[in-house]
Amino acid sequence: MRKQSVFGLVVIGALTAGSAAHVIAEARDAKADAVMAEARKALGGEKKLADLKGLSIRAEFRREMSAGPVSGGGATFVMMGGGGASFGGGGQTTGSIAIDLLLPDKLYREETSTGGFSITRVDGFEGDRPFLDLISNSPGARVSADNPASDPARAKIALKRSHTDLARLMLGLIAGTQPGLPVTYTYAGQAESPDGTAHVIDVKGGEDFKARLFIDTTTHLPLMLTYIEAEARPIRMMHGAPGSGGTRVVTPGGGASASGSGGAASAMANLTPEQRAEIDKQMKEAAATPPKMVEYRMFFGDYREVSGISLPHRITRGTGDKTTEEWEIKDYKVNPSIKAERFKVGTN
Repeated sequence: MRKQSVFGLVVIGALTAGSAAHVIAEARDAKADAVMAEARKALGGEKKLADLKGLSIRAEFRREMSAGPVSGGGATFVMMGGGGASFGGGGQTTGSIAIDLLLPDKLYREETSTGGFSITRVDGFEGDRPFLDLISNSPGARVSADNPASDPARAKIALKRSHTDLARLMLGLIAGTQPGLPVTYTYAGQAESPDGTAHVIDVKGGEDFKARLFIDTTTHLPLMLTYIEAEARPIRMMHGAPGSGGTRVVTPGGGASASGSGGAASAMANLTPEQRAEIDKQMKEAAATPPKMVEYRMFFGDYREVSGISLPHRITRGTGDKTTEEWEIKDYKVNPSIKAERFKVGTN
């Protein structure tokens, strides 16, 4: 995977006490607004972006196994029967991604992985209803996931995750966020790298949303987005008791629950007492251990015009100087015709 340039922040000015601090803050907000306006102009202009009511994205991806899967609000995944490779450990997985967005409040995201154990994961939201579905593409294997909409607490987590991930993506696509997550901008300074300089914008919104957006001082296009988040924990897998059909419970460390009804409960029932005890132990340890917080970096590049809007055709994500995920965008459609049934996942 490509190695990205890292920007070093050079803060322009410094806050002082009293009224001077207020004046500086207002100046920084005005500077941020001006920079964001220039970015939107470079991307296609305010009118073009305001007319954007929907977007379809088709991409191919590569991802380091250590980066972990998308959590989707702490869902529990259950794999029954069939063989195949574990999600944990080293190596890479590849696949395809399809994203359909209808503003203001509909998102459909489908990811199909390839390799030893292939699954299709569908998640997103329709208004305030999150959804999640898993489909096995491996012969002899079944997959299931607890429905996030079935529990208010899980639904809230899933919606927050989906809106947060979408806002991060939208900042690189249109220098703004979706209506469901409004944000404010503050100018933080300039950053330098061997490839050039960038304006640095601090972005804040509801649900503790925080990010830092880097915008090229020459092209005015978004270059990079950074944010702080818990480091992905490895997935642990447990094989079921002899004769149980090879059940495997997959739990993202600290983010999942093996309790409740449906697939998760069925999988736990097929485990031996020792294996259930081990699962409980792992979850308690994960819950008791504070997650390590790390800085993630998303890079946006290879901008090309699509229906009058400049959109990035390469998106990468990683930590430090390591790239852990890379998207190659194959196709965008601006304001596509998307049927409402697309977002009815989990209602049947």
